[in-house]
This record gives sequence, C-alpha cells and structure tokens, in this order.
Amino acid sequence: MEKIYMENNNNKKNQSTFQQVFKSQLSKKLSAFMVLVSFFSFLLIGVTNVSYAAVTEIPEDTGLGESFTTSAPGTEIVSNTGFPILMYSTNSGIPIFCLERDIDYRGGITMKKEKPITDQGLLYVMAHTFPHVKFNDSKGQVFPDEVQTWITQATIWQYLYETGAANNATGSGNVANIENIKTAVSLSWDTEVVGCRVDGCGAGATSQATFYDTYIAPIVAEARQSNVTANGTITVSLANQEMSITEDEKYYQTSLVTITNSDPNNFVSGSLKVEIQSAPDGTILIDENGRQIETVNEKNPRFYVRIPVESVTEENKSVLLHAEGTFRGYDGYEYKAGRAQTVSTVFTTDVKAFDDLDIPINYTPEVPDTSMSIAQSVYFIGLVVLLCGVGIIYANAKPRQKQQ
Repeated sequence: MEKIYMENNNNKKNQSTFQQVFKSQLSKKLSAFMVLVSFFSFLLIGVTNVSYAAVTEIPEDTGLGESFTTSAPGTEIVSNTGFPILMYSTNSGIPIFCLERDIDYRGGITMKKEKPITDQGLLYVMAHTFPHVKFNDSKGQVFPDEVQTWITQATIWQYLYETGAANNATGSGNVANIENIKTAVSLSWDTEVVGCRVDGCGAGATSQATFYDTYIAPIVAEARQSNVTANGTITVSLANQEMSITEDEKYYQTSLVTITNSDPNNFVSGSLKVEIQSAPDGTILIDENGRQIETVNEKNPRFYVRIPVESVTEENKSVLLHAEGTFRGYDGYEYKAGRAQTVSTVFTTDVKAFDDLDIPINYTPEVPDTSMSIAQSVYFIGLVVLLCGVGIIYANAKPRQKQQ
C-alpha cells in the first residue's frame, strides 16, 4: 500500500507542502543547524561534567535489607580547603554513607545488618539530607549529586564529631582535619569540572558563603536538640487538673483531653487509637456534646473522661490513658564488616508513636466563700455590742417607769 501511495504522488505538483519543504535546500540547512546544536550541547555537557541523573531509590520499608555488597569507591569531591569526600554505594547503586571517618571504606565486600540506629539526632540528620532531601543553591537550582553527597557526608561526620561518637576524631595523618569543612566555599570533582559554590555551579558562581554555614550547621543544630526525632510524635494533654460532677451526681468528669501530633502531613489516616488502660469500672469517654464515644478520631481528637462515683475507691483513684498512632517516617540500621567502617542509609517506613496520660481522681466540690473580711467582722461585732447596749438600757428603763 505504501508503494502505491508513493507512485501516485510522484508528480511534484501533487506533493504536499510539507514534502516540498522537506526536500528543499532550506530543509537541508535546518538539518545541518540542528546537528551542530546537538553536537555543541553534547560538548558542553561533557565539559561541565555535572550529572543530574537520579540515584537508585532506597526500597521503602526494607532499606538495604539484611546484607549487601559494596561497590568500589566512586567520584572524589574535594573542597577548596582540601576536605575530600568519596561517593559510596551498594553494587545496586543505592547511595550509602560512612559513620566512622577514621576507618577505611572497603569496596566489594559484604556488609551485614547489625543494630538499629537509636541516636535520634543521627537519624534526623540522615532523614533531612540527600537522597531524601535535595539541596538547592541560592538561586533555587538543585545541586548535582556530587554536591549533594559532599554536603550530606560532611553533615553526618560533623554531627558525629560534635557528639563524641567513636572513630570520628578531629583528623590526623591521611585523615583531613574536620575543621576544614567549616571554611569550604567551593567544591570540584574530576579534572575538567567547573567548581560549584553556594550560588550555583560554573564560571558565573562567585559566592564566598560557606557550605557549612548555609547547609550543614543548621541541620546539626537541629539534630542536637534534646527532644529531636526524625519521626512524628503524639502528645496527650489535660486542660487542667480540675474535676466536676455531673448533674445527676453519678459521674466525675475530667477537664478536656486533647491529642495532638507533630507531623499531620505524614500521619497515617485511621491509625489513632486511644485505650483506657486502667480506671474504676464503668469509666467511659464522651465527646463535647456528652455522647459516649468508642473510637477517637484524629480529625477531632478531643474528649472528656467520666468515672462512676460509686466505683472510686482508695485503691483506684486514677485513670491511665494510652494513645498511639502511626507516622510515615524513617528508620535505619548500621551495617558492618571486618576491617571496614560502619555504613548506613535510612529508609521510609511506618513508625509507631505513643504517649500515656495518668489522671488522678481528686474531686473537690466548689464551696462558696463564706469567710468575712476584717471590716465586716468589726461591723458585725459593733452591731452586736450596740444591740446588747440597747437591750440593757431598755431593761433598766422599764422598772423605773413602773416605780413612777
């Protein structure tokens, strides 16, 4: 069919406008121009050597698994202050980061899962850096992976150094002094690459701002807060310790109980649970309209606790509430092998959070204030004395009237 169509359109007059242009000299010139543009674009990419290719994603809920094989060290990124960082990864391309700067990395060996990362500050650092968070330059452009890696590894080592973690000393011998991180203003890799600064990569970048002040120090400062966590938290709070009694005098009622979570965007819908772990028999939860509720909804996590008066004894004068929920958060493990430094990466997974609230049952009814002020007392005593005086005068005056 295609051959017949071409034969029937052999005459130039019957050809379409597109076909005529395609066969014209203009078409040949445009084609040559496009080839030249593509060629120079390719050269430009080769000269700058800035890679924006996406790294292999970390599997959710499993991370690096029970074990993996390390690949050979990758690109070396060096700061203008002489602080080199190598790109490390598994043999499947997942980026990994070193947790012991003073011990050599080894490629081509099997690393096995040892123990979970329990340092919430370290977990926070790794959850807020590459590849989970991409760093932008001061113009809003995403840095290439080489810069992302240097900032991330430098941040991890700076945190571990400040917190006194093992095998993370200042630096000696072939290990660069960690203080060199703080004054780095440019990063480069390979012989032909144009350096990157805080305001971007290439010849037009001239910023003297340090990577430490701009990216590293703020994350480390946050990670060192006493209550830091990479995951969401749940809090159960009581408006006040006051307790009232219902109109029928059958129940004590607490003030308003509220459940809050620190990361609503990553809270798993429907995962909130509230349990009465211990309380006098018949204790119930009610909503703000006085209706009993069986399940507390995260969209309106406010309620009161009612305790039957007749169930309260000296042995059970408290209510213990337990609340829990699930966040989409971060987890991570240390991976180790003989004569090799510990490495890790964190992964996203469901993480449970919980909080307890112990409410003492101390019901003290409000009693009207019947006490008198000093002035009121003086007036009252004065009135009594006056009335007594009037009574005495009246009693003495009456016999005299009879004598007359």
